[in-house]
This record gives sequence, C-alpha cells and structure tokens, in this order.
Amino acid sequence: MMRKLLKSAEYRRQTDLFAVEGDHLCGELAECSVQIEYFLYTEKAAQKYSETVGKALSKSLSASIITDELSDYISDTKTPQGLFAVAERFGAPIPKNPQRIVVLDGIQDPGNVGTIIRSAEAFGFDGVLYSPNCADVFTPKTLRASMGSVFRVPTQFYSCTENLRGWLREFTVFGAMLDDTAKRLGEVEFPEKTAVVIGSEGSGISQELAAMCDEKIYIPIKGAESLNAAMAAAVLLWELSK
Repeated sequence: MMRKLLKSAEYRRQTDLFAVEGDHLCGELAECSVQIEYFLYTEKAAQKYSETVGKALSKSLSASIITDELSDYISDTKTPQGLFAVAERFGAPIPKNPQRIVVLDGIQDPGNVGTIIRSAEAFGFDGVLYSPNCADVFTPKTLRASMGSVFRVPTQFYSCTENLRGWLREFTVFGAMLDDTAKRLGEVEFPEKTAVVIGSEGSGISQELAAMCDEKIYIPIKGAESLNAAMAAAVLLWELSK
C-alpha cells in the first residue's frame, strides 16, 4: 500500500490518503495537526533520525519496523532514508478574508507545483488554487519540492471555471502572459485583494481563465526566451508581496 501511494495518483484519490518519505517530510508531517495513519521505519533510521522517529511515533495510530530491503523496495528515491508515513489527504482552509491568492492553471510538472507552493509560503500568500489538470499536490516530487510548505499553505482544488469564478469574485485577477496589451511588471499597482494566474509550462493560461483576468502582466527579461513557470511565479509573488 505504501509503495502504491508513493507511485499512483489514482490510488491516492481512491483511498484519500498520501504518503511521504524521508527525515524532513516525515518530521514536517508529524508537526501538523493531522493524524499519521501508520508509520514505517528501519532500525538504522531510528538511530540516525531519532528525533523525527520519536515525533512520528507519538502522532501515529500504527507503526512498524521494516527491513532495509523493504525500505529500498518501497522508496521513490535513489537513496532511501528508511522513514515512511501515511496520512489522509488534506488542505488547510483558505482564510475568510484572503488578500493574496495564487491560481495554478495546468501546471503539470510536480516540481514546479511544489516550488510555487513553497514560494507562496515564503512571500506570505493566503492560499493556492489549482486546476484539475495540474500535477497532484500530494505526489512525492511535489511534496519534496515544497519542502513541507504543502502542509502549511492553504490549497484548494477548483473543479471548473465557474467554481473558480466564485472564489475570485472579490479579487482583481492578473494573468501572467505575453500579450500586446500586457503591462510590464514593476509598473503595475496591485489592489488590496489580488489574485495572480500562472499558466502551464507549454501553452500558458487557458482561454477560459484568460477571459477571467482583469489585467495581463509580463516579466521583462533579457537573453532568454522565457522563464520556467516556478521561477516566473517566484518573481511575480515577490513583486506582489512588496
């Protein structure tokens, strides 16, 4: 089961569970308010990461010691640390009166999704909304890239454009896109309640979401065709946080 949770997004959806591995993420999960359903660890891990193992055991409904061979089989990484934990999928609720929101539209690379969520926490954003065609928030690569920010930043799945429209009714929505009518970042004043839409790595923001944007903005760059989606998001979020 642990291996399937690490490997399969469909299985995570079916069971409404997710798995993490390693010292850092198991430790971050143990410090959340959620219950750890079960925890697996090797004897070597118990010696090397005793603090994390202690925290995880205190939050776990069930725990077992496993062999190094089983750890290697389960792991999603090249160098397993021998720590694995399972919990119910969750998302912290977005505050009642959010001021800054990030909207992800079709970001398919798990590393980019995780990095953007990490940037959202770093720059004090109130939440992240993500579309059905984004990478799974609870895939191992997303969790690793977020460095645990997934456990702290409010995230919310939106099922369709109308659902998103309801979320953003009170916001001025800025879309990051290259367009003749787009305004240069650094020359834009952002209202108190602002949402910024980040489009997919290949095709950018979808037509449906582009139509919802009140303003279009772009990042002026020199010497490169474009920026990675996560890098562009970090620049935009930093500018909005000023």
